[in-house]
Amino acid sequence: MREKEMKSLYFRELFAAIGVYLLVLFSVTAWIKDMPDSATKTALALSPALPVALMFWAIVRHVARMDAYLRGWLMENIAVAGGITAMFSVTYGFLEGVGYPRISMWVVWSIFMGGTGVVTCVRKWMEK
Repeated sequence: MREKEMKSLYFRELFAAIGVYLLVLFSVTAWIKDMPDSATKTALALSPALPVALMFWAIVRHVARMDAYLRGWLMENIAVAGGITAMFSVTYGFLEGVGYPRISMWVVWSIFMGGTGVVTCVRKWMEK
């Protein structure tokens, strides 16, 4: 499979999963807002995780279709982003020890994903 076809297939799979995720997320959020606490509310609150699994599957399939060079390049970017995230987490952990507020895991996830994007863009720019 050519690289252009692989990327097209990946984007179709990923954006379809993102569409399902957004549909489930907004539907469930609106629906459970006024619901009393219960096991049903908890299950519904967790239901957007199912489309997240579809996104994960699309990413795993894409990485499996990549050639060895691109896969290694991507894994290096992810490793650097993981290091950036770890440095932030450890540093902020010290700040929490002196009274700074606890942060959400969404912040950590955003730093990791943003770091991956920034590292990828910087490396592409440096290779030109």
